Amino acid sequence: MIELKNLSFSYENSSEAKGQLRGIDLHVKKGELVILSGRSGCGKTTLTRILNGLCPGFYPGKLEGGYSLDGEDALKMPIHRLGTMVGSVFQDPRSQFFATNTTDEIVLGMENIPLERPVMQERLNTVCKQMNIERLIDRRIFPLSSGEKQLVAIASVCAMKPKVIVLDEPTSGLDGRNMRSVSKQLHTLAQKGHIILMITHDLECALATCSRALVIRDGTLADDFQIDDAWRLMAAMRE
Repeated sequence: MIELKNLSFSYENSSEAKGQLRGIDLHVKKGELVILSGRSGCGKTTLTRILNGLCPGFYPGKLEGGYSLDGEDALKMPIHRLGTMVGSVFQDPRSQFFATNTTDEIVLGMENIPLERPVMQERLNTVCKQMNIERLIDRRIFPLSSGEKQLVAIASVCAMKPKVIVLDEPTSGLDGRNMRSVSKQLHTLAQKGHIILMITHDLECALATCSRALVIRDGTLADDFQIDDAWRLMAAMRE
């Protein structure tokens, strides 16, 4: 589904190594839920920006290597088409809101595809029920808590059913109940064949649902753990 070959990226007018990528080789299959972990500035966010087209489309820089998505050259795709295949949830949900009403925000991406109204209504109802956020339908966005805003942002992307969903700290600001709702929704999407890539520092929570854990170190893919190995590593770190 996703294949990266010797992928490298350096930001324009930046002499620092922070956030750069070097020689990334990666293959992710349909239905995998993958954690991206590593120290701040190691290149995790840069990798997600390449997957969704923000690098170098919005963040200029030098991109080398190959990136194929579902058998197509993603680096040659128009950004609007790549946007329908790769959905993104940013660390600060306010940075991706376009509407002031929660329902309008959740259906906005579907309107842009566009989908027929009955389909949008069905997906809206299904996603909100699966995430246990029916209480957030038809609410003003800005008075919501940070956790509630995060849930709306996640729902808006999940409703579009992109082939790939990349998330930057999606459980930030959520309580235990909402964290479980988000984890359940992501797990359900992965079971249906979607690829989920998630940046998180909350490894114990994420490992409960993921299938792989990748470690980015100094811009390179340092480790690629299957879930059982990742659990053993965490257990060893506690000893």
